[in-house]
Amino acid sequence: MKIKDITEAPLADFQPIGDFAKPGPFTGVDKKLVPHAATKMKAEKFFEKTPYDFRLFFSNVSGTGKYGESGVTSPASIQKIFGEQAQQIITGSEDAITVVFVGNVGTAKVMMTPWIMAHRFGHAIQATRYSKGWSAWGNAEDHFFTTVNNTLSEYYGKVAQRSSRLQSQSQKMSNNLTAEYNALFNAVGTQKSSRNNQIKRPYEFMYELFAQYLKDGKITLNPLPTDLTYGRKVFGNPTQYMKIKTEYTDESERSLASGILANDMGYMFSDVLSGSVGNIYVM
Repeated sequence: MKIKDITEAPLADFQPIGDFAKPGPFTGVDKKLVPHAATKMKAEKFFEKTPYDFRLFFSNVSGTGKYGESGVTSPASIQKIFGEQAQQIITGSEDAITVVFVGNVGTAKVMMTPWIMAHRFGHAIQATRYSKGWSAWGNAEDHFFTTVNNTLSEYYGKVAQRSSRLQSQSQKMSNNLTAEYNALFNAVGTQKSSRNNQIKRPYEFMYELFAQYLKDGKITLNPLPTDLTYGRKVFGNPTQYMKIKTEYTDESERSLASGILANDMGYMFSDVLSGSVGNIYVM
């Protein structure tokens, strides 16, 4: 496993594959953005806080887009998918984290910025967690939602419902708390999507935290809010409210709770990156 020296470039590779002037998996502004030298420079700056070598490839080769979100992919499969382009992807992958983006498809279409690269890399890791049983990402996910569920219960009196699909009530996201998750994540998150109140699917917050960790080398969360209003508005007024219990109104208490979670997730994302070295992800 190779951990880069501070004198090394933060990106071992940043390589467009195929002709971006032709039709392919990448569309719209991404066709000019991805191969632009400025995008590489921004990506180098973005990933400089991680101690691992990253190798990023972007395929605009016709037909490769259908392999999106494949996750970890073997060298043999890489050879089948990318043909004559495969060797440059495989060579050097043993001691680095290699991600091959075969387009930029998502529910909310946004430009292929370094933040989106990091966010979608999280999706690529999650895509293969179930095929290998235990995974560092799955462990991080379970810890995150266990802690959040306990926090909602202890601090706000919002209790996750048990489900026969779960081993315990707090092991994963609970459907009855979707609105509360979104409200809390928009309040405590410090990244742009939370500041703009754009977290509308709870699991997306995990990927946003992961992107923040890759960019900053740490997670930063706001203190737990004392009051939250959320839900569909009626005549301009919110329909749901969440108020912190009296014993936790002090800011030091609220900061401590979110700070512990932030630190925990930093350690867990470090484990995720460590376990990603040597893998080739197709996203």
